[in-house]
Amino acid sequence: MFNYFKYMITVPRKFILNWTIAPAIYLLILPLAFANSSVESLLIDTQREAFRGMSENDLMMNLLGISDWDNVFTLEGMITTYMLVPFVPILVGIATIVLLNKLGSKAEEDGTFEFVASLPMTRTTVYLAQSIMAVVFGLFITFAWMNIMFIPIATMELSQTLDYAPLMKATLQSALAGVSFGALGFALGAFTGKSSFAWGFGAGLMAIEYLINSLSGTNDFFLWIDDNVSSFGAYGNPYRDGLIGEDLILVIGKILIFLVIGFIGFRNRSLNLR
Repeated sequence: MFNYFKYMITVPRKFILNWTIAPAIYLLILPLAFANSSVESLLIDTQREAFRGMSENDLMMNLLGISDWDNVFTLEGMITTYMLVPFVPILVGIATIVLLNKLGSKAEEDGTFEFVASLPMTRTTVYLAQSIMAVVFGLFITFAWMNIMFIPIATMELSQTLDYAPLMKATLQSALAGVSFGALGFALGAFTGKSSFAWGFGAGLMAIEYLINSLSGTNDFFLWIDDNVSSFGAYGNPYRDGLIGEDLILVIGKILIFLVIGFIGFRNRSLNLR
């Protein structure tokens, strides 16, 4: 099993490095925007006033996941109530589906999975290793993004700052939300052996839950789903409120359910080997 973990890390290492470093560098823009008063005025205050009319459009605000226009233009608001939801879960879900497709259902379709099938491992071991990879990869890249982004916050004199421990709590909740979407995509890909199912179900659930989250203020049914089912709705505000047990149980429970479903199908179906 150790050798298979090594295989899963070394074969797509370029992909893993790209998904670790590129978003983190992009996120550095956020704290650096508060590096001095002139930069903050140009990048933050000017944009806030230029697009203030958008704050009067409730539908647009809901679609963007914004509840307080002025708070979005603070460092805390940008990172903990805007970037960490919905954008980070979406990125994590996509990255996880792509990576596990390379190692699973997509690899079966293009014939490269034959190497894995020839290894002296049971299907249970292969699926368990891939499941662990799905969860660990999603958590790893999210924490890497936030820790790299935190470097200027900790080392530079910014006009606004963030506390590390609450930020990591928010990071964990956001990462688990993204993993839940990636886990469904991976599980359905493993269940069917078709990469299109991974994208259809993983990205489909992500789009549906995001839309429901955006419309939750307009309909009691959507609000109930957002509060009790949606991974986006489970985020809340961990930076200010800390981790809430019910929210953690929801996303972890969804991940486990999806992975169990995928295991049932992967164990019983014929592999698409050439």
